[in-house]
Amino acid sequence: MAKRVTINDVAQAAGVSRQTVTRAINDMGEINEQTKQRVLEACQKLGYRPSRFARNLVVRKKTRAMGYLVASFRNPYFTEIAGDLLNAAAERGWHVVIASTETEEEPNALDMLSGQVDVFIGHFMQNDEDLARASGGIPLVMLERPSSLPGMHSVEVDIREGVREAIQALRAKGARRIGMIDSSYSLRASPTYAPSPRRGYFEELVGGESAGMVVVGEESMAGGGRAFAELVATYPDMDAVLAFNDLMAIGAVQASHALGIEVPRQVKICGFDGLTLGEAVHPTLTTVSIDRHALVSGALDIADALAAADFGVLPSMRRTVRPHMLWRESA
Repeated sequence: MAKRVTINDVAQAAGVSRQTVTRAINDMGEINEQTKQRVLEACQKLGYRPSRFARNLVVRKKTRAMGYLVASFRNPYFTEIAGDLLNAAAERGWHVVIASTETEEEPNALDMLSGQVDVFIGHFMQNDEDLARASGGIPLVMLERPSSLPGMHSVEVDIREGVREAIQALRAKGARRIGMIDSSYSLRASPTYAPSPRRGYFEELVGGESAGMVVVGEESMAGGGRAFAELVATYPDMDAVLAFNDLMAIGAVQASHALGIEVPRQVKICGFDGLTLGEAVHPTLTTVSIDRHALVSGALDIADALAAADFGVLPSMRRTVRPHMLWRESA
């Protein structure tokens, strides 16, 4: 990842001190116009973006800002994370600026926020190299995916362990023929469906004939309902379902009523995410719950460490969150 240009680089290029650069970029006194212009030209040439952290020190404030890129406001999982992040960030003295990558391409969203924030946090879709170029040297904290480059950090979720625990728990409840509903999300970016990592872990861990009992649906309640109906029709002896996420699992529970299938007596249904919304369906949704508070806390711990280092390029910091079963009524 390209090294972020610092105030020292600008001072060296312009042949002035750090203090002079600070006066120039903050339009302060005690500096002549010619020197100020030379400093601003050096800033433009080097692509220097003064961090909010540095500017706040000048004006004796202690505010810091992060840019949070939301993958989708249509999925309550991401809106619940956004709510948790806003609350926790305020307690730690952070301002949060939000953009949605559902309506804005990631590079455009990063560029739009880059002049307002000191660090980016989000569920990013682009590869690390493209993200490094788009971020302009501002550090990133990636949620639910690993980081591989300096200046990129991550809070990962042990999805494999969550899938393993779900399969083990369903079997302990008597399930023998477990199917899965996977998301067709990858079709948005490519005409070819690519199995999700959750499906890969499911096929690896469930073993036997159940490994092939997978259908794909749109990542929504309606999509989950249609996929559940297809799964039941294709595998009538199926006695449990693990859905890609809670939205699809809720759709499966709703579809079970229309199909006359008793949940959990005939088919056990398990979601993945831990949405509060799962309490609003009947029977209430059993799910593999991702600890959102731990996810947010880990991201903010990294952001605090970056602030302490004046948002310089640091070796990758990584945290891991482990999901757990949240038992309700559907399994």
